[in-house]
Amino acid sequence: MAGARALLAACYCWWWLAAAAATELDLLGALSLHNTSHAGVTLAPGTLPQRSAYVLQGDSRSLQIEGEAFNHAAELLRRSPEFTVLTSLRQEPANSGTIISFSHGFNRYLEVQSSGRRDEVRLHYVAAGGSAPRVETFPFRLADGSWHRVALSVSGAQATLYVDCHLLYRRLIPPPDRNFTQPQLTLWIGQRNNKHSLFKGALQEVRLVSGPHGYLAQCPGLDSECPTCGQFALLQATVQELTTHIHDLSLKLVGAEARISRLEQCDCQKSCYSNGTVHADGATWQRDCNRCSCVHGEITCRPVECDRAECKNPVLHPGECCPTCLRQCLLWGNLYEHGERFAPKECAECVCHDGNMQCTRVDPELACPRLPCDPPQQFSVPGECCKFCPGVDYCNMGHSCDENATCMNLNTKYTCKCNQGFQGDGLTCQDVDECQEAGGLHGHHCHSNTRCVNVVGGYVCQCLGGYTRKDKFNCVEVDECEGNTHGCHADAVCTNTPGSYTCRCRDGYEGDGYTCMPICPGGCLNGGTCVAPGRCGCGAGFAGARCERDLDECTPPAPRTPPPCAPHALCVNTPGSYYCICAHGYKKDPILNTCKDVDECTEGSHTCHHSARCVNIDGGFRCECFTENCELSCSWQGRVVSEGATWREAGGCRVCTCAAGVAACARATCACDADDNVTATFQLDLLSTAASASLVSAPASCCPHCDARYHCRHQEMHHVTFRSGERWLYQCQICECLLGEVDCWEPECEEGGACCSAGGAPHRLQLAGCEPPHCAACQGGQCATLVSNLACCVHRARRGVTAALALVALWWGRTRGRTHRKHRGARR
Repeated sequence: MAGARALLAACYCWWWLAAAAATELDLLGALSLHNTSHAGVTLAPGTLPQRSAYVLQGDSRSLQIEGEAFNHAAELLRRSPEFTVLTSLRQEPANSGTIISFSHGFNRYLEVQSSGRRDEVRLHYVAAGGSAPRVETFPFRLADGSWHRVALSVSGAQATLYVDCHLLYRRLIPPPDRNFTQPQLTLWIGQRNNKHSLFKGALQEVRLVSGPHGYLAQCPGLDSECPTCGQFALLQATVQELTTHIHDLSLKLVGAEARISRLEQCDCQKSCYSNGTVHADGATWQRDCNRCSCVHGEITCRPVECDRAECKNPVLHPGECCPTCLRQCLLWGNLYEHGERFAPKECAECVCHDGNMQCTRVDPELACPRLPCDPPQQFSVPGECCKFCPGVDYCNMGHSCDENATCMNLNTKYTCKCNQGFQGDGLTCQDVDECQEAGGLHGHHCHSNTRCVNVVGGYVCQCLGGYTRKDKFNCVEVDECEGNTHGCHADAVCTNTPGSYTCRCRDGYEGDGYTCMPICPGGCLNGGTCVAPGRCGCGAGFAGARCERDLDECTPPAPRTPPPCAPHALCVNTPGSYYCICAHGYKKDPILNTCKDVDECTEGSHTCHHSARCVNIDGGFRCECFTENCELSCSWQGRVVSEGATWREAGGCRVCTCAAGVAACARATCACDADDNVTATFQLDLLSTAASASLVSAPASCCPHCDARYHCRHQEMHHVTFRSGERWLYQCQICECLLGEVDCWEPECEEGGACCSAGGAPHRLQLAGCEPPHCAACQGGQCATLVSNLACCVHRARRGVTAALALVALWWGRTRGRTHRKHRGARR
């Protein structure tokens, strides 16, 4: 029953979570803006009643949430895989600013940003198990000067964007990391950190809601009956846990059934049958010299245990299992054990036999061996019956000395003496550990800078680390630094010490001395590597002290160097790369992948007067007259412009000329362009026929890049500035300076901004040191982008619930069946 209750509780877990109330935190309220004054923040009216709105302006602001409020926000995100960021805002047009950001330093961890430059909402996040920030982009213009209510929900692997209570996007993303263990992690409102991505406009609420359907706190009228993908993921985990639990219970039940089956086959006979005799359960008996017993129908026999015999020569009598002691003998006041022999005098031997001492005389002629020496040389030894010859090699005749002992001949026998380094009686010798004692006969004699190491039969004096051998007992110091035997890195300094050495990295390097890496203050950007102190080795497409500058691949190539693009194509520089487009007057051949001439005369895109004839030429056209009333003026946007006329367009930013019926326009030159290397990247529409027009100075309104007020500073290298219109790469994103504000986004795809090629496979620009970012528009799979696909999530959730309940029913049925069979067998 306990297992059943656990399963039912797990089934109800998902339904309880679906109905549980979400927990939220008012981030603007946590800042206490109404009680304190902050630079760049002013109170303003909003659209929501009983809530204050705040206008955020200026380039110096610090709206950081710290202390308990930060810990509460982090705990809300850790607690549940589902959360929602709610805000009511009015953003200035063309502003690109952060609404809420968890960041550490210049790096994003979890951030919601709105770009008025590209009209998109961005979710920056670090995926679970990853380290580099990712970005999910939702095209929508929030920065239009009007109030909007925004709800961005993340539910497991799904991100959903609501604007003004309308569902706009639903995307599948890698689940964001929710550990919040990044070092020095901070929480900001209206900015990424104290300097970057400053939101400009008004904020009336910024709330963080934990749990499913968090958007209902802003739009209570929206649908909340369907389970979220986060709830579905929890249901999947619960079903998986139920499946595992049922599998384990099934295995236990199978084992129990097997044991019950064996028990049911038993006839309950517990006795033992042996040699025609039936022995009851627990009975013991002796068979020969073995003691046997019957235990649950099985016979176990062991040898009979005998008491210890308190004599030297116990005797085992026939028919008995244990040896016994016989009587001792008493002779001349001495007791002798049974079987003990002794010689009371020369050539006499006595033996004790069961209390009787039996003595016999030994005949030397029969018992003594024949001697190899003459009788005059033979001699007698007191107590010995037999005579001996001098100089007999008793050791060679056989001995019982230890292998680590030496056999030594005596006059009438041999003796054993342990070798040097061993101790004992000669019959048994053990190694002496000389290292336990210094000096003396049995101690070691190792001196300075050595360590005694015991070996079998002796010892050796081992040199300590950093020393070399002088003689058998002494070692002297080695200078590893001078002998180049150290392990220091090539960029480290070696210092000799007594018996060793130390390594220290040189100035400009860091490490433990064994591995030293050059230090480049601030690090190298855009995939560059630090190759020397303060010097970065830049990858292809970048240059500068820290690889912060884009290398213009479109500059005129050196002599004998092939141009980057094919004939009739213009090079377009991008941060870290470039691409090619067909020049004016040419178009791409989709089959040959080359630039072919455009026939302006056939397509009707020429500017010849109707009285003149258009003649197509390579890369352009010319106008010819063959009648007296023919004019070589230009037909330009529904009007006729005289030949040789010059006019301005786009507020004076473009200068156009008419030459022999051919009209051409070029960007007017700004005052600061005189020192620039103007390439095709910035003047793709500059035609040779209007080259002189580029010398006309443009008004200041056309040249914001010349005004220092509209320059932007690099995110980390504040001494590096960019002019309005310039782009650079930072943290694997394209950044652009426009009128003094910086906006960054994922790199565009190579052609037309599309993420997918003709075959459907996504392809993107390869940037140095960056992984190709994922392309949301190319993601496949169910529940990805369309609102209608929510039905599949609901179907999968219902199918998961049905499967879970079916598993529970199956388990309960099998359990009841087994219990019924068990009880029925017990009744029998």
